[in-house]
Amino acid sequence: MATTNTTDATTTTTATAATDQQQKQQKESDVYDRQIRLWGAEAQKKIQNSKVLYLHVTGSSSEVLKNLCLAGIAATICDPRPASALDSSPCFFTHPTNNNSNNSDEDQENPTKKQKIKYDSVAHAVRPLVEELNPLLGSCPILTKDISTLTGEDLIDFAVVIASQIPLEESVRISKLVPNGCIFYTIDCFGMRGASIIDLGGKEFKYRPEQGKKLLDPIPIKDYVSLPDMVEVPLHKAINRFHKKGPPPTWVMYRSLLEYQRQTTRWLGDGGNNDDNAAAAAAKKIIQEFLKNEQVTMTENDLNDLITAGMAQVAPVCAVLGGMVGNEIIKIISGKGEPANNTILLDGGACKAWTFLVKAKE
Repeated sequence: MATTNTTDATTTTTATAATDQQQKQQKESDVYDRQIRLWGAEAQKKIQNSKVLYLHVTGSSSEVLKNLCLAGIAATICDPRPASALDSSPCFFTHPTNNNSNNSDEDQENPTKKQKIKYDSVAHAVRPLVEELNPLLGSCPILTKDISTLTGEDLIDFAVVIASQIPLEESVRISKLVPNGCIFYTIDCFGMRGASIIDLGGKEFKYRPEQGKKLLDPIPIKDYVSLPDMVEVPLHKAINRFHKKGPPPTWVMYRSLLEYQRQTTRWLGDGGNNDDNAAAAAAKKIIQEFLKNEQVTMTENDLNDLITAGMAQVAPVCAVLGGMVGNEIIKIISGKGEPANNTILLDGGACKAWTFLVKAKE
């Protein structure tokens, strides 16, 4: 009799688990219905089985995070910066309750007023809102390590790693650590411009071109250049038939900002330092010296705009570039279409975006 009860309980548990699984699949089909119609059930399955690691959640990377989470791609966040870093950021996941400051006297005197939550890092402040955005993805893991201590083992489970506002040397180091098959992106916006550097992981990277609605056989990417090699190309040699006298101004500006951070260990504009005349003059000197060494020029207007804006993030610019990068990652994970290679550059003032191959002319 006891054996019969055990068997019945096991059967009931199995049936319940099967029912729960069917309900989950039905719910996913309902939520992702439009995406399945757009790129197919097989591609959606690949998307849902992929994970992306975000190194710093900024205005630009938060737009990618939002887009990919809604598509069904699970996120892991590594951002140990103080939660106050969100105060001046147009991050999609900022929220009135996500405040690093202590409760005000007014809050303490009025206990019925909803109190603000204190978080110790950007990652912890952002996590509940990421989980709320797409509950089907479950919990959003956090890597509590500092980015400078990440190892190849920390990156092994991810299809894509996206970094924002991290030093260039860290981008180079991490791009060398990512395992085979993992793609590395940087994404940053500065004033009305933005740039993303893409390392597709090696010459063996392949994609399936689209011909109408038909997918062709996989072919290797053309002109692969690794991120470490990319940043070693002198700016005056990064030219092509469309930019014969030098690279696009957006690329020159981005490299100048990265160089400023390398020399000063802080981003141009942090703490309002670009409002101070002396600080602005010092920044201008650093950038002009860099341009001289790289044998390129920048117009006076572009230089002044760069000094004034620094790494200030404008929400619409972040949204546009984040949408473009998110779309490219969908193409890579789903295996449909040719992804952007090398860089994506955005000039919001001219309403123009393009890819640019950073490769020394032979």
